[in-house]
Amino acid sequence: MSTPVATVIVPTFDHGATIELTVASALRQTMPVEVLIIGDGVPDSHKVYMEQLVRGDARVRFLDHPKDPRRGEPYRHEALTQARGHIVCYLCDRDLWFPTHVERLATMLETADFAHSLPMHLHPGGLWQFFPVDLAHPVHRQLMLTHWNRVPLSCAAHTLSAYQRLPEGWSPTPAGTATDWHMFRKFLLDPQCRCASGAVPTALTFPSPPRKGWTMAQRVEELQGWKALIDNTATNTALMMRFMELAIQARDRELAGYYGEQFFPAAPP
Repeated sequence: MSTPVATVIVPTFDHGATIELTVASALRQTMPVEVLIIGDGVPDSHKVYMEQLVRGDARVRFLDHPKDPRRGEPYRHEALTQARGHIVCYLCDRDLWFPTHVERLATMLETADFAHSLPMHLHPGGLWQFFPVDLAHPVHRQLMLTHWNRVPLSCAAHTLSAYQRLPEGWSPTPAGTATDWHMFRKFLLDPQCRCASGAVPTALTFPSPPRKGWTMAQRVEELQGWKALIDNTATNTALMMRFMELAIQARDRELAGYYGEQFFPAAPP
């Protein structure tokens, strides 16, 4: 097995059926990866999916743990002490990556410590949500520190060396604070941390709250449809281009709210 460029951290609790598709998208990357599935109280009925993944590919490991009071943050830290990749990428157990995701982030991290692909959410009914952000810009970096998180977990990556330099890595998140945001701010608080924001959509994220009440079969069917598009070179290129167009439109609508529509029309005439 070749030395991985990236260690892929996949935290999971009860998304056994979707994680097969999620991990498959990580294993189809154009650069060598290892996948560490971080179990946080995974029910026995879901462990069969993890066992199948481990048996099916030597690059996959399942690190099983009892349920943590929060989101299993200490388990993520422990996993990174075993990481073999020189960069670390994160992948939710219900999301998908384009095959070039790791390759693009690895390129960005040649001159940065923390980076992310174009941040976006896919909502039911064909709705998209983009989060315009440029962490290389001081204003956006400060807003990320103080106001909001605009980087979904599956879009984020950092070098292992930058993580090791932090005074504190993954740790229990204070109540009322988003887990990912709590961790990402530790990078941004370091004035020496170089950040890079990608403009190419290479991660598809499917947040759970808008899908409340969905069955697991519905979640799997949705991912299978998107996976078919991603696996086809022609359709995944067209999909990337369309998402980029929509993201530019979303950015311009946001700018219109700040500066007035006379400069940035919210919609074409």
